[in-house]
Amino acid sequence: MNVHDWSLILYTLCLQSAVGIYVASRLALWNEESKEARMRFLYLALGLGIVGVLASVTHLGYPLNALKTMNNLGTSWLSREILLTVLFGVTGIASVILERQEVGSVQTRNGWAVLTSLVGVGLIFVMSMIYRTTAFPAWAHVSTTLVFFATAGLIGTTVVFAGLCCRKEGEEPRALTGLVVGAMSMLALQVVALALHGVYLGTAGPEAQATATLIMKNWSVLYWGQIVCLAAGAGILMPLVWRRAAQQQWAQTPQFAGALVALVALGELAGRVVFYATRVKIGL
Repeated sequence: MNVHDWSLILYTLCLQSAVGIYVASRLALWNEESKEARMRFLYLALGLGIVGVLASVTHLGYPLNALKTMNNLGTSWLSREILLTVLFGVTGIASVILERQEVGSVQTRNGWAVLTSLVGVGLIFVMSMIYRTTAFPAWAHVSTTLVFFATAGLIGTTVVFAGLCCRKEGEEPRALTGLVVGAMSMLALQVVALALHGVYLGTAGPEAQATATLIMKNWSVLYWGQIVCLAAGAGILMPLVWRRAAQQQWAQTPQFAGALVALVALGELAGRVVFYATRVKIGL
């Protein structure tokens, strides 16, 4: 795997996580009266977005040349990605300001949050299309889009869930059940995407089959490690934490919630490393 791939790993994971956390937190705290509860997730999403953008800049030899791609919005997925990254950053920063200063009504701020969320969802889709239209057959499949959305959804729901479980003792965490259902849905989507990708690799051309060989031989530990971490975190630990929260058993709940986020984050990181490390270019 090329060392420069780490820039793209950080960019895609951080931006997808930022979108997932933003969307999940806004849905979970739609009617939340506490500004503090909303702000900490907004700050986290903003911080991850900044880290992702900085990582992507290190991948470019001449970062300012990225501006020239804006002339190709009609034909270039990369141009669209740059535009939507900027728009998500601008609308996200505006969302932070609106919430912090409590500008307008709650309904007005929620409306802005819907707009920002739509921009973020569009960004993930465009991001996936860049990979599906490259010279690497292993990426040219709908599973790439599904995996990117599943990553955003899993990280978003588990981080917000953990954050709500770590609120002060005596507070009643809201929307935990919805977050658990959302995480389970995203876990199922991730498994389906990996299964579809495996079938595709076995039936596509020689380059895709070479990727399948690399996954099963050279990168099998990380590949299966991804599945184990995601299943253990979102599939096992998250319901256990939810049960403890429902029973008001707050002792050690923050530690369990932290372990949940760590498992999901490690699983997604492992999967993204395999994603880049096993690509095989057409003709090579």
